Amino acid sequence: MIPSFSSETAELAEDFSSFKSLTDFQNEIYSLYRGKQWKSAEILARFDLSHCISKGQSQHFPLAILAECALEQHQYVHAKQFYQRLYAFDENKYRWKEAQCLHKLGCPVEAAVVLEQIPHNCRTLSMNMMLGDLYEANTRHSSATAAYLHALRQNPFALEAAERLAKLGADRNVILDAMNEGARSKGIGSSVELENMQELVSALVAKHKFQTATALQQLTKLGQMYPDNIYLLLKLANVHLCMSDPRSAEITFERIRSQEITQIDSMDQYAHILGREHRIDDLNALAESLLAVDDKRPEAWATLAIYYEALEDHSKATTFLEKAIALDQRHAFSFRLRGAMLMTDGRPEHASVAFFRSNIIEADIANYEGLVDAYIAAGKFKEAIASAKEAISLAPRDPRAITLVGLALAHGSTDRQGGPNGQGLDKAKRTLRKALSFNPSSLRPLFALIDLYIREGEIDSAIEVLQQGLEGSSSVQNDMYGLDHISNRLGEVYALGERYLDAITCFHKALGINPELHEAQRNLDRVEKLIRGHEPESLDDLSVESPHL
Repeated sequence: MIPSFSSETAELAEDFSSFKSLTDFQNEIYSLYRGKQWKSAEILARFDLSHCISKGQSQHFPLAILAECALEQHQYVHAKQFYQRLYAFDENKYRWKEAQCLHKLGCPVEAAVVLEQIPHNCRTLSMNMMLGDLYEANTRHSSATAAYLHALRQNPFALEAAERLAKLGADRNVILDAMNEGARSKGIGSSVELENMQELVSALVAKHKFQTATALQQLTKLGQMYPDNIYLLLKLANVHLCMSDPRSAEITFERIRSQEITQIDSMDQYAHILGREHRIDDLNALAESLLAVDDKRPEAWATLAIYYEALEDHSKATTFLEKAIALDQRHAFSFRLRGAMLMTDGRPEHASVAFFRSNIIEADIANYEGLVDAYIAAGKFKEAIASAKEAISLAPRDPRAITLVGLALAHGSTDRQGGPNGQGLDKAKRTLRKALSFNPSSLRPLFALIDLYIREGEIDSAIEVLQQGLEGSSSVQNDMYGLDHISNRLGEVYALGERYLDAITCFHKALGINPELHEAQRNLDRVEKLIRGHEPESLDDLSVESPHL
């Protein structure tokens, strides 16, 4: 992220100290400026400018004051004009200032063009960071990568540059080489701190390459060296989400909130977990807290949108989500939420556009999940298969990506007459089993495989796989997460196979694990009615398609 204008104020003091011989009047102007009396400084600077023009003296000082006062008062177009007039005194410095104005005006292309006029060897760390950010906004990823590498060569501890590079898919060794070059140029020798930061970079690269087990191991190791580090905890929470372990992510988010309640980063993803658990009061408290901290951040409004979506007030949820997107057009999670809401609204084609936009901002398997689901719901099976294959290319060993291929094949497997294609369904089953081999506790491939067995009437096979899923989830997870849903699903399949007593046992087990699992209670009521001789609404209601988890 580019440096904020407030941090630029420190640089301005140094800038004005370069004026060696100020008049008494100019010293008064500078005193007002340092006291943040922008308007008074501006008025006096105009008088000084008139004086300098009439006397044929340098206009550098009054123009610089006028430019900075306009900038501080958010008059960016006005400030830009002054900076252009200042080129004669220091072109590189004032191009940099002009680029900041253009960036604030929402003109990333123009801002990048201005910065590019500054020679490479004259660009500061701040300039390279801003240029990288502008290139990212313009989807010029290779240029952004080059800019961030230059930043690391200027300062090996510029970890934001390293994080951006990991996100852009840069090779780990390339990033570390740039850091080492930066250390040598600054005369920094080998140190524990530098080595640990390079270990962090390795973890970030692994995370963005979806090597989640490696990332988790490295981040956990760093967490032991730097306990209660909020930055590391945020990264850990995100890795847990990538590993389809929302329970561990939730515990980590709660730990972050207990230590730093004003933290906003990624809290909309925490809100999403709370929304799925239907924890309305906690969602409300989280939304109020985030808005009180900073109502200009998209995470706060996205959380409020999730709260109203949980209340089934779709209109308000949409309004607040659009507010989040308006605040930051590059916040990928907001677009993912928009896609999910459009799916709920029965508009899969519009949802696919939102998921695609989220994926352009930040390529992520979660975005591909939404995209494939949207294409399947819209009946665009070829597009679903193509997107699933893209996800596999991005993360070949991620069970979520493998699951997407299985889902796309399952829905797209039809023969020329429109009936089920046995060969395609078999391939889908093999793919889903492969996903389960990577993560036996992953619910989505498990339930997708069950759906296929049910479609083909293979109830016994579905029961066997679910029983294996219960064993796998029990051995992998640290707590009872997922066992409630698997037990409920097993009960549904037992009911379809008319094994009603076994079904009731499973529903009771699911409710014993999670009393708030309303779906299990509804299923239990239906089966008990059937046993008592009352006709339930429909046994088919128990299981047609597994819920998306």
